[in-house]
Amino acid sequence: MRLTRGLLLTALFVLLTSAPPTSAAPRQAACQPPSPPAATQPNIFTEEQENDLGDAIAESMAPQLRIINNDPLTADLTRVGDRLARHLPPTKLRLQFFLIDLPELNAFVLPGGRIYVSRKLIGFTRDEDELAGVLGHEMGHLVARQQTQSMTRLFRDVIGVTQVGDRKDIFEKYNRLTDNANRRPEAFQRGASHEDKDQVEADRIGLFVVAASGYDPQAHARLFDRFTETKGNTGGFFSDLFGTTSLESKRLREMLRTTSALPQSCVEARPATAADAYRQWQANVIAFTPTGRTEMLHNVESRTVLQPGLRGDVTHARFSPDGRYLLAQDDSGITVLSREPLATLFRIPSGEAENARFSGDSQLVTFHTPGLRVEIWSVAARKMQSAHDVVVRRSCWQTSLAPDGKTLACLDWDFNLNLIDVASNAMLLQRKGFYSPNPVLFYFQYLAMLLGDTDAIDDHPVAMDFSGDGKYFAAGFRSQGLAEYEIGPEEAVMLYDVTAKAPVPLKGPARRLLVSGFAFLGNDRIVGFNAADPKKSGMISLPSGEATSTFPLNGNRLEGATRGDFVFIRPYQKYAVVVTDLAKAMIVKGSINLAIDIYGDAFVAERNTGELAIYNVADNQIKAVTTLPPAGLGRLRATAVSSDFKYVAVSGQSRGGVWSLGSGERIFYMRGFRGAWFDKDLSFFADFPKAAAEPRRMVKFDPAAKSASGLGEIRDQSAAQYGPYLVVRAPLEQGGNVLERMKIELRDSRTGTTLWSRNFSKEPPEVFVDPEQRNVVFVWPASTATARDEARKTPALAKQMASLKEKEGDYLIQVLDAATGQPRGGLFVETGKGSFRLRDVTVAKDAVVAVDNSNRVLVYSLSSGAQIGRAFGNDTAVSAETGLLSVENASGQLTLYDLSTMTKKDEFTFTSYVAYSVFSPDGKKLFVLTGNQTAYVLDVSK
Repeated sequence: MRLTRGLLLTALFVLLTSAPPTSAAPRQAACQPPSPPAATQPNIFTEEQENDLGDAIAESMAPQLRIINNDPLTADLTRVGDRLARHLPPTKLRLQFFLIDLPELNAFVLPGGRIYVSRKLIGFTRDEDELAGVLGHEMGHLVARQQTQSMTRLFRDVIGVTQVGDRKDIFEKYNRLTDNANRRPEAFQRGASHEDKDQVEADRIGLFVVAASGYDPQAHARLFDRFTETKGNTGGFFSDLFGTTSLESKRLREMLRTTSALPQSCVEARPATAADAYRQWQANVIAFTPTGRTEMLHNVESRTVLQPGLRGDVTHARFSPDGRYLLAQDDSGITVLSREPLATLFRIPSGEAENARFSGDSQLVTFHTPGLRVEIWSVAARKMQSAHDVVVRRSCWQTSLAPDGKTLACLDWDFNLNLIDVASNAMLLQRKGFYSPNPVLFYFQYLAMLLGDTDAIDDHPVAMDFSGDGKYFAAGFRSQGLAEYEIGPEEAVMLYDVTAKAPVPLKGPARRLLVSGFAFLGNDRIVGFNAADPKKSGMISLPSGEATSTFPLNGNRLEGATRGDFVFIRPYQKYAVVVTDLAKAMIVKGSINLAIDIYGDAFVAERNTGELAIYNVADNQIKAVTTLPPAGLGRLRATAVSSDFKYVAVSGQSRGGVWSLGSGERIFYMRGFRGAWFDKDLSFFADFPKAAAEPRRMVKFDPAAKSASGLGEIRDQSAAQYGPYLVVRAPLEQGGNVLERMKIELRDSRTGTTLWSRNFSKEPPEVFVDPEQRNVVFVWPASTATARDEARKTPALAKQMASLKEKEGDYLIQVLDAATGQPRGGLFVETGKGSFRLRDVTVAKDAVVAVDNSNRVLVYSLSSGAQIGRAFGNDTAVSAETGLLSVENASGQLTLYDLSTMTKKDEFTFTSYVAYSVFSPDGKKLFVLTGNQTAYVLDVSK
């Protein structure tokens, strides 16, 4: 599980389940229930307090856990867990069992008894006994109370706490620990010997309860051996002596010793569980598609479905190999259509899917997710045929799935290239060290990954793909290096016959056509880009492996048409995609939309209206057109609602609209906008980016009259609209560095009139604008000279600055009146040497509401600088009039808090995630737009 830096604490509990032990378990002379071991470490938590600690940690992890809320599926997991729990010592801890949709094979337990099992792990088990072994091990950690001993140590070493009180106190101190994690990072690093001891104890207890419950105690060792690939090797005297026994082998050895030491009287008989029943449950878990939570709402004034809803951009489109079907993929799923007539057959809900494909026989649609979940759907049956969770020990940097869904290619983070059989998870081929990254570039990419900047990571370092029938796999890369570091080019290629399980020799110049970018054309040809000499790009014929022709190409991100001698290049100059006609050796089409495919004399693409159309290749004339079915909201660019909740405006990347909330009717349908705002007379203003010959400009809409009029052109490319305001950032002098010396100007977005401006000759701030509360917030690192200069202007801020423990990672927040630019106040936020970072800041009268990267909402008093409280969550809405704060933590769950005390006032659960929420001007109503394009108005005054 990938955790943010702010959830570093939680990683401690996951590590407790995976570190290998080395010492032997004690032999039991008679069958005695395992009693909690004598505490060797201090523990300040009673069992009741541990329950509260577990609640705090679970709330902090909520967005990452992705719990599968399906009682029938969870029932079997709970049944196994409850059977094991009957053999545990008496406890006040609350054992609970959860299925989670994580991209990893994992199970872990939190203090208090929450045991989480990923469905990938469920898929990896072979029987119920292996699942029982996993649950028993997690219960062992819990009974031994290892986690609260570790938290006791962390509370003491990091924040100096040696006792805890009630639930509120425990939540407060857990947050303090999060606030100060970076002050003592060494405290989170536990010694190997301590980890080993914990694992031995967990195994001892876990294996006992497994056997006592009638399950095979050897099952856990079998699962562990299979996952770690130890192949039964437990080491021995000489490998231990010379330090060559792996940690995994030592752990396996201790499991087997403990199992053999169990007296026969401990093994309880139980009715045999039908293997078929377990496999059916396992298949149901793997195949399950989440459909959202159960709605729990009250005081609903209105509920409106947007009709027609906003369609997300089609990002990928393909014909089937026989030309009878098409697929169109967007942010929320995949639509499968017939070609004649052009009409929707069914839709696959999978917003995380990589680009889907048809199998070579056109009977299946296959795709995989970044978490290596593979789904295979039958076109004829219009339903899922099978699903598989592929397990790899080392995470994949890059992946590719064969069109038949049978083989997955994985470039792992050890730079090995692996071919994996999807159904069996067996390794078909491994080319160790296939990829040799530029070490300098790789260092910066890895650093960016650690900091969460995924955009800086090249997710396609290797060109790799399968032929249309899945028979051939090809891969290649060429690293040019950086001249200033004198790193020479390196290259590697691979062409493999998956069916014959044999490499295909590359002849003559064919090798150089794979190293810099290529694409399969059908089943037996490869188009390759020659980076050294693009004019000598060409074609490779299969199965001969020979280069058969030469022609020029203009880019290396290639994809072949389903049928025809055409290649798509993405991106190219101002286009998202261009089409190269190989017969003409020239670019013949260009499009600002990503999705396009060609089948003979026809091509499919998305129209600007959001419809899907089939065109003639020769003259671009439309042959057929269809409207795609409604889908969930994808990535939104702008959202606004009128103050009386009468109209709502929503925009995606390419399209937007305005809807009446009384009827759900769409009043305006328009291209995508980047800013949105309704004024008091219900006029709507939107910032439309440049498109073709049309300049970027502000446009005013009258929903009642259904009319529109263009306002002034926006010439400053750095300008960004926030409701009635336009923020413009510009260098102080022409040609200067805007990041070092900046002018920040606030304008009226309707008229372009400058309201005020500020010049920063050094260290300009980060800017947050809250159009609802009419505030502008400047944020500086507290260590900057500008922050110190600003703080000295105000005695209260100067006093706060002097009281900071250290300025590293801390922030100065300055609040300004948006209309005048005059400061309203400021405060310092301490982060414990950067233990967390601020992601957003808004202000409601005296309350400063900050969202951090640790899934928390932090509330401070602007007048005193003191912290009022915290809540777990991220997306927020604030009312200055009623002092209410709305926070979404788990997807679709909103909690209302009193801003002055941060006590919970109310809770609401929606069936889909919350895309946008805002309070009415008087704070008595809350508007919520959910991902399934339903708008709610809730009365929160009661």
